Amino acid sequence: MGKNRKTEWFKIMNSERVYQKSQKLLLKLFDHGISSVQPKKILNSFLNVIDDDLIVTSGKNKKVYKKINKILPICIGKASVDMANTAIKILFNLNDKMLEGIIVVNEENYKKVPGFVSFKSGHPIPNQNGLKASKFVEEKLSNLTKNDLVLLFLSGGGSALLPYPYSTIKLEQKIKLNQYLINSGANIQEINTVRKHLSKIKGGNLLKFSQPAKLHSFILSDVIGDDLSSISSGPTVPDNTQFKDAKKILKKYKIWKNLPTSITSHIDEGIQNKTLETPDKKSLLFKNVRNTLIGSNQKCLISINEFCKKKKINSNIWKKDLEDDVEVIAKEFISELKRRSFKTPVVLISGGESTVKIKGDGKGGRNQELALHFIVHANKLMPELKFTFLSAGTDGRDGPTNAAGAIVNDESIQIIKKKKINLEKELNNNNSYEVLKKINSLVIIEGTNTNVADLQLLMIH
Repeated sequence: MGKNRKTEWFKIMNSERVYQKSQKLLLKLFDHGISSVQPKKILNSFLNVIDDDLIVTSGKNKKVYKKINKILPICIGKASVDMANTAIKILFNLNDKMLEGIIVVNEENYKKVPGFVSFKSGHPIPNQNGLKASKFVEEKLSNLTKNDLVLLFLSGGGSALLPYPYSTIKLEQKIKLNQYLINSGANIQEINTVRKHLSKIKGGNLLKFSQPAKLHSFILSDVIGDDLSSISSGPTVPDNTQFKDAKKILKKYKIWKNLPTSITSHIDEGIQNKTLETPDKKSLLFKNVRNTLIGSNQKCLISINEFCKKKKINSNIWKKDLEDDVEVIAKEFISELKRRSFKTPVVLISGGESTVKIKGDGKGGRNQELALHFIVHANKLMPELKFTFLSAGTDGRDGPTNAAGAIVNDESIQIIKKKKINLEKELNNNNSYEVLKKINSLVIIEGTNTNVADLQLLMIH
């Protein structure tokens, strides 16, 4: 792991302790899962060049692009740098057709790639750099002809990284709305429904710039259920939501009344004026567009389980598509463990994307909070349970922190008590990071150049 790095691939913040065998194992499995969905490992199984033809293969489906004039590669999302480097190697024989590409990526994963203009954009909060990148993408797409091909490499984070609000809406207003949505506990589909209806790019709107060129997108999913219209808010995918849905969501989470009239008026106008609606599956914009899913949370879970079987580690894929409040998930985990029996030791593999309702002003992320809620409920409902539990984001970042998540065990709750930490108070303040830092349980890694939501690995001893 991480042979070319100055430090180990992972480290535990402030920790000088000897890693337990179970902790080492779960971190190794987490590392394997991430590696299995990195573009450099998987992209060449979908994209190939034979002579002057570009061939895209996905299962039994094959698309061949012949007589292409120019190729414009655009990489948007947290995996952009890895996508760009891998694509350049695959497309080497078509170098004479390649236009200067575009990379839009978050600060942690930012690196320059020869042949690309790179933008260091804001995530999870959009910034002016992202708006500048959006306008640059529009300009380059607008210069293409019907014999040109756009190769769009899309990964998680694109919604924030590529903001392009309608001219009547200021970026600062959209940023504030974005923060409201993140803090509200709304799920990613709901958040993206709102984003699509304030954007010139999201919800299939990108295709209004790229016409009449052909476009093929390669999508790394960070969305539960792999709904392509939700990944980076679906810039190249038909949108089945409408302005009225966006308004309903904003009212559901009591955000509507806090919004400036520039946003509420735009949404109300969109409800009345159907020409402003995002393109649906009947739109002719999608005639020359293909979308290929190359990686997902589910593929990651399967890869970890197969690795366990190969190493003769007792394992099960336990929960797929996790999607709920962190405290609800933690309680359900423990409740099910009480109902079911497993041959131990066993590694239970889960994945998804939980939510956190922000109540305080502490520092933390959904994976860190999930880990703490897990030990709280384990202590209440199964105090004799011997376990090690890891919850972390595959992109290497959990919320607005430098941690990917946390790794805890059945001893963690006692350590917290010995250190006289008021855990209930800290959780109410969403201050999971500081708690985990004090008990040496943060998982801190570098940006991973991929993003397929979160992983939870639970070892029952």
